[in-house]
Amino acid sequence: MSELEKTEARETGKKILHSILHEMLDHADQVVVNYSVGDRTTVYKVNCHPQSLGQLIGCKGKNIGGIRAVLSAMMARKGIRAIIEIPYVAHGMQSA
Repeated sequence: MSELEKTEARETGKKILHSILHEMLDHADQVVVNYSVGDRTTVYKVNCHPQSLGQLIGCKGKNIGGIRAVLSAMMARKGIRAIIEIPYVAHGMQSA
């Protein structure tokens, strides 16, 4: 597979991931998906409204686990290893 085809596959993955999250989360207008390409792995970074994190992760991580499985399987067909990172938001952290 050429680099052009891999780039197109990554863009398609980004669009599909954004589409899924847009339909799933309450603050859909604030969903942003970006990706970076490493030597062997494509990392999709998802940024969303902090109040949507619970919906994104789901009970015991089932939502994000399912999304990761779908994206990973989709990209593996193209020979690309893909992972999804979600933001970390510290709640209740205050300096004394």
